[in-house]
Amino acid sequence: MMEGARTSGGQQSSWRIILRVRANYCLLLAAIWAIPCVLVPSRVAAQDANFHNAPSSSAQQKDPYAGQQAAVAAGAKLYAANCAACHGVNGQGTGNIPAVSQGPTQAAPDGEVFWFITTGSIDKGMPAWGSLPEQRRWQIVAYLKSLKSSGDAGKTSSGGLAK
Repeated sequence: MMEGARTSGGQQSSWRIILRVRANYCLLLAAIWAIPCVLVPSRVAAQDANFHNAPSSSAQQKDPYAGQQAAVAAGAKLYAANCAACHGVNGQGTGNIPAVSQGPTQAAPDGEVFWFITTGSIDKGMPAWGSLPEQRRWQIVAYLKSLKSSGDAGKTSSGGLAK
């Protein structure tokens, strides 16, 4: 009888060990699963801090043509030829294509807008314009930024367009 009690006690002890190991294993799995759940949202929030996930370094770039009327006029011509079909003649947006005369484009630093024009987002329908010379891409940025202050983008794009 003593042996039976020992076996029963030994089995009970074995089950406790198994349950502890399983509990520790479950805790380990839960911790491993929780790490991505915590890190991924913080990474996404960090990416969303920049215009279309532009690298932080792009925010430091300044438009060398900002405020220059000749550059704005040249940018208006480039915009009309390359961008207006999707973003609207006055930058108001069309359908599911966002406006560029207001909203995030106007709030973003010049360098981030330049970066996005250069790299595009093919999966979202925005072509990469990196094939345009750098000067022309900056002229487009100058034009886009002028839309915010002009009130009526049509005025900016209607006259005296330079090449």
